[in-house]
Amino acid sequence: MRRIVTSLLPLLIAAPLMGQTTLGLRGGVSQATVSDVAGASDQDPRQGVVAGLDIAFPLASTVELRIGGAYAQKGTSSSVDLASEGFAGVGTATVEADWVQASALARIGTPRDGGMSIGLLLGPWAASLLSCDASLSVDGGEQGSVSQSASCDDATKSIDYGIAAGAGLEMAVSGGLRLGVDLIYSLGLVNIDDTSMEDIKTRHLSLQAGIVIPLGG
Repeated sequence: MRRIVTSLLPLLIAAPLMGQTTLGLRGGVSQATVSDVAGASDQDPRQGVVAGLDIAFPLASTVELRIGGAYAQKGTSSSVDLASEGFAGVGTATVEADWVQASALARIGTPRDGGMSIGLLLGPWAASLLSCDASLSVDGGEQGSVSQSASCDDATKSIDYGIAAGAGLEMAVSGGLRLGVDLIYSLGLVNIDDTSMEDIKTRHLSLQAGIVIPLGG
């Protein structure tokens, strides 16, 4: 890790000298799921929000390093067969986990001379767990439905990381300001189940829009 950080330092120091550094303020909507879980089916994504900011350092005329932080809502909802637990019927299990996420994405795009630039994004990310809530609801027929919820903080790893990839476009607005729209898919590489009973990894798709502000001259 120290060797990687050391190799990145010259890029960060030289980046502002190679072009204009920018600040991006972005927000949007997301869909989150997890990798397949034994005993669960019909997985439905959690609809959530994502919001954050980033600083982009130009590395070349069409390449920049975008370092950012964001608040991201992840989780899932799926049907669970309760027969293995000695109960009849099917329940719906829902997990809602909120994270603060940092990323370092390389953006390779077309020149911005024409007022609009289309680019591809790729790079690593890491996230720290803020909170996790789990709930189980069972349809009891004539007796009605029964629901229970509890914190799943202790059953969830506090750190997650993975790879993100996406695409986006930026359009000139006025006075150096640009409007940016990005579609980014984040693939988790960590088994976030701290009980070691399952192999659960996060999946997150976000659509973000925001403004890009030039910094300095």
